[in-house]
Amino acid sequence: MRVSKGLLFCAVLAALAPAAATAQPGAVTITYTLHRIPRIASNQLAVWIEDGEGRFVKTLVATDFMDRRRGLLRRPQACPEWVQAAGLHELAAEEIDAVSGATQKPGAISLTWDCRTAAGHPVPPGAYLYKVEGNLFWEKRVLWTGTIAVGGLPSGSAATAVYLPDASPAAGGPIVEGVTARFQP
Repeated sequence: MRVSKGLLFCAVLAALAPAAATAQPGAVTITYTLHRIPRIASNQLAVWIEDGEGRFVKTLVATDFMDRRRGLLRRPQACPEWVQAAGLHELAAEEIDAVSGATQKPGAISLTWDCRTAAGHPVPPGAYLYKVEGNLFWEKRVLWTGTIAVGGLPSGSAATAVYLPDASPAAGGPIVEGVTARFQP
């Protein structure tokens, strides 16, 4: 049986279509400057992604103390926004360990989100929130929030900070500054 080049081309395109539909849309690089606060009850950090509706997508990093149940029991006020968003109290120990990491060294930090969910599925194109929560001193913390467009053309944005529970960074100095994100297809 003889197959025309046109039919063969169509067959190849049809075979590739499912792969193209589930192809990863690119990557988002989140950058910030991290400082060390020289006091107790500080220096805890979590970085995560939410969809445009504010639903949790994936944790990129959380400090080891913050991410283990021992830290949550001793200092539940460290990064409560992340704890709630990630549903940390419902996760198994191995799931918690999967996102934990040593406290990052001060300086320029760059993290990459592969545009996949915590379960490893590619996310659809759209607007996503990136959040960085840092613990300044006991319940005093900062929450950086920015929106990044994923899919299509390259894009970038800068996050804004809110100091909680009061609007004062004087609680221990800045832990994080200059939070930005860049999407690259």
